[in-house]
Amino acid sequence: MLASARSLSKQVLSHRAQIQQQTKSQLKQHNQQPRSARDTRDAPEDLQVLEKMRQENRERKKRWRELNEERNKDNDLRCRVNKRATQLYGAQSTPAKEKWIVEEFERRQQRRKDKERRKQQQKIPTNFSQYSALPPHQVSAAHEFWRGAAERHAVEQSKELVFRHYVEPAVTGGLTLPPLSSVIPKALMHAPEDAKTRELPEMHAGELSSTPTLAVPSRSQSFSARHVRPWEEESLPDDDLLALANPDISRTPTLMSPMPADKDLGGLAEAAFSLMSLSSSSAGSPMP
Repeated sequence: MLASARSLSKQVLSHRAQIQQQTKSQLKQHNQQPRSARDTRDAPEDLQVLEKMRQENRERKKRWRELNEERNKDNDLRCRVNKRATQLYGAQSTPAKEKWIVEEFERRQQRRKDKERRKQQQKIPTNFSQYSALPPHQVSAAHEFWRGAAERHAVEQSKELVFRHYVEPAVTGGLTLPPLSSVIPKALMHAPEDAKTRELPEMHAGELSSTPTLAVPSRSQSFSARHVRPWEEESLPDDDLLALANPDISRTPTLMSPMPADKDLGGLAEAAFSLMSLSSSSAGSPMP
């Protein structure tokens, strides 16, 4: 068995040497022609001939590799095993060395076949040859990466269809809004106008959590957030002063009273009027 393997490897090497020698001889014959004999008009033809020769050699080597792929792998593996055996047992051939070579070759060959079978099961892309030298856990990690990339690509492809499914009805038929009854409580919709402005309907905790209503801030909260000037404290009602002192105390809404914004506007109007009167008086008085 070992002798047949050695003879097969010698045949492979001789075939490679024959191809290389044939290519070199063709190039040498082409280059031996004198430069004067080759006109500039014939240069494109020479380049075409060279390119054709290279293409034929590439195609022939490619076909030979495809036909002898397994045999080439076995030959490379056998060369590595023989090199390792020489390092361990020396250059002399011994029964222990021959036995170790056979066992190691079979072990590595079986491991290579198992790895190739796992790659086929995981469907890793065949054009990524750098994965062949990785350990199994890194190979599986690479497989997960490419599978995730394929899934993301599929999602991107189908995203347009999903978006069209949800958008086209609103675009073609007009934008439809939900009825107000799903947003505003029924008690507030059917209550009289004065009741709407004075107080909100009493609702239980479950209704508040299930019904999306707009939160209406109380008058005391909005009033306590405003900065009160020192000269305005005297004009404030007692309940407003109490709300400023204790913001946590909520007042019971009573009859409609002027909002703080109205008082602010009144104070600003008075200040503006006083400034205008001062400016007019100063403009009318003669300079000393």
